[in-house]
Amino acid sequence: MRTIAIINQKGGCGKTTSAINLAGVWAKRGIRTLLVDLDPQSHCAAGLGIPEARLDLDIADALLSPARSVDQSRLLWRVARGLDLAPSRMKLAGLEAARGGLADKPDKERRLANLLHHFAGDYDAAIIDCPPSIGLLTFNALTAATTVLIPVETGYFALQGAAKQVQTVESLNRRIGVQTPVRLFGTLHDPDDVHSSALLDELRRQFADRVAPVAIRRDPKLKEAAAFGRPIIDHDHESHGSIDYALLSDWLLSVVGMSAEASAATGASPVRVVTSPADAAEVAHRVASAGET
Repeated sequence: MRTIAIINQKGGCGKTTSAINLAGVWAKRGIRTLLVDLDPQSHCAAGLGIPEARLDLDIADALLSPARSVDQSRLLWRVARGLDLAPSRMKLAGLEAARGGLADKPDKERRLANLLHHFAGDYDAAIIDCPPSIGLLTFNALTAATTVLIPVETGYFALQGAAKQVQTVESLNRRIGVQTPVRLFGTLHDPDDVHSSALLDELRRQFADRVAPVAIRRDPKLKEAAAFGRPIIDHDHESHGSIDYALLSDWLLSVVGMSAEASAATGASPVRVVTSPADAAEVAHRVASAGET
C-alpha cells in the first residue's frame, strides 16, 4: 500500500485541503484510498461533512489499541466509493503526553505503520493529514509513509519555509532510520501575480524535479466544497481547484509508481499511470492547457 504523508508545520498552506482533494481524486480513479486524519483539529471530518458528535472510535483509539483488535466498522467512515476516512478528535493531542499516550508503548513510533499494515488488504493507498507540530504523531506518519508531500504556499516566505521544512523532514527521517522521498507542490498560487510566479519558479529551480509541475491555484470553490462536505472533484469538476488537484494526483501517481492493477479489486476502470517520459510530457502539456505556468 502506497502511503503519502502530507506535512507542513506552517498553518494555512492548504495541507488538509490537499489531503482531502487528493484522496477524492484517487478514489475517482478507482484507487481504494484511506484518508487518515492525524491532526487533532479534526478538519478532515469537518471538510467531509462528518459531525464530530457522530464519531464512535477515532484514530487516537486505534493507535492506543493493538492493530488486530481495532473494529474497522466503528472507526472508518465511507465518504464516497473507494474513499474511507479514519477521523480524529482533539483528544489525539493527548497521545503526545509523556505518560498515558504513545510514549508508554514499546513500538511508539510504529503504531500507525502497524495499523495501516493491518488495513492494507482493503486499500491501495493511504493519505495522512499530519499534525502541524513535531512529535510522536509526526514520527508515526513518517515511519508509515512511502512518500512525503510538502504543500508550499507561494507567498513571500515560501522559499525559506520550504527549505526548512525539507531539512526538518530529512532530519526526522534520519532519526527514525528511513529514507522516504520528499516531494513539494505549490498552493494558493496566483499565476497572474508576478511575485507568486517568480517564487514558484525559484522553488522549482532549487528543488528541481522534486517539485510538482502543477501548483494549486487560489479558488474560492475549494472553500465552498469543504462547506458542503465533499471533495472539489465531486462539487465542481470544472473548477480550477478540481483541474489542478486532478493534474497533481496524476503526477503523484507517477511519482509513487502506482500500477494500473491497483484498482482491479474495486471493479473500476484501470488507472492510467504516467510512467514514461512521453507520459510525463503529456502531463506537462495538460498543466499548460489548464492555465498553470
